[in-house]
Amino acid sequence: MNQNSKQPNPDVIIIGAGIIGLSIAYHILKLDPQCSIIVLEKEKLLGLGSTGTCTGGIRYQFTSPLLRHLSLQSRDFFLNFETVFDVPCWYRERGYLMLASQESIWSDLKNTAEQAKIEGIPVNLFSQADLEENFPYLQQGRYLGGTLGKWDAYADPYAVLAALYAWVRRRGVTVSFEQEVTKIITQGDSIQGVKTTKGTICSPKVVNASGPFAAGLAATAGIKLPVQPFRRQVYVCTNPKDVPPAAPLIVDLASGFYLHQEASGKTILLGGTDNDTRPGMKETIDKSLAEDFFLAAMEAIPSALNIKWLRTYTGIREQTGDFHPILGEVPELRGFFAASGLSGHGFMHAPAIGRILADLILKGSSAEVDSALLFSKRFSRGSLSEALVF
Repeated sequence: MNQNSKQPNPDVIIIGAGIIGLSIAYHILKLDPQCSIIVLEKEKLLGLGSTGTCTGGIRYQFTSPLLRHLSLQSRDFFLNFETVFDVPCWYRERGYLMLASQESIWSDLKNTAEQAKIEGIPVNLFSQADLEENFPYLQQGRYLGGTLGKWDAYADPYAVLAALYAWVRRRGVTVSFEQEVTKIITQGDSIQGVKTTKGTICSPKVVNASGPFAAGLAATAGIKLPVQPFRRQVYVCTNPKDVPPAAPLIVDLASGFYLHQEASGKTILLGGTDNDTRPGMKETIDKSLAEDFFLAAMEAIPSALNIKWLRTYTGIREQTGDFHPILGEVPELRGFFAASGLSGHGFMHAPAIGRILADLILKGSSAEVDSALLFSKRFSRGSLSEALVF
């Protein structure tokens, strides 16, 4: 059945060579160094998908206990990255400053900070007066308060991706570029392998880590995966003159606006005001969104009026209805595993996701998390579990 003689039938096929797919391969080999793995990637080069356009944020400030748990389970990976891989990823704990301009948001922030502290996550509360004293570049009087997560951080997504790629390749993993999977092959209720643009490959275990393409790919096997792709625009600009270097990542929770300094401190990444866009795969830049975006930026930081707009780029993220991932073996198809719906948290949670999927693939269960919460069947229950409310 395998039409590609250069690629023998592996123990595991992973679809997608982004941060999630390579993290899964890495953690599988940590558990079983003898496991044979093929990673199939439709793009011609590493980092041309969602990972290459993400901004590299890592945060612990989630209202969801499950998402905080995934951040905690990923923490050691980033802290020990340079020791393990012997290359830098420019990990910096600059913090996320989450800002509330509405009473309901401020109440949620205070509750999240209290829950996080119980879990050992350091989060500081700032009153309106505290914000004005410590962050004078913010719009005076706009915010009722805010929280600063001391562990919230930044790392370079491509550096992490490249290190994982090099690590798994040295240990025998085949990563095949420009080999798009066109169909999931099944027999009864079991996976048999995949059809690709370069032939058919058989395997008893296939992992769908194809990001925005996950739902379409699952549909070729008759599986309805409740994941949709959304475009997000990022504006690259000069740093506002009164925002100091190494400032925390700033998020206005009411508008969605964020300011994220790049490692150099000379340029910033801005975005977050296009969360109500319709699902779609088009990566074209929508210039009509710029006016509302820059108005939101100036409402948060008045000196944004004088920044220089350098360029704009777009990326596609896949989202679920509750912003929680779908992980594990698909109930309807034995041997078919989903690692989908990361909802913009894929980079920061990739270490935990990789470890959970490796456990599920090799052991059938994971001690890291109650994986039943992460299966797609939760969407058919009529209402979401309280543990998954974002």
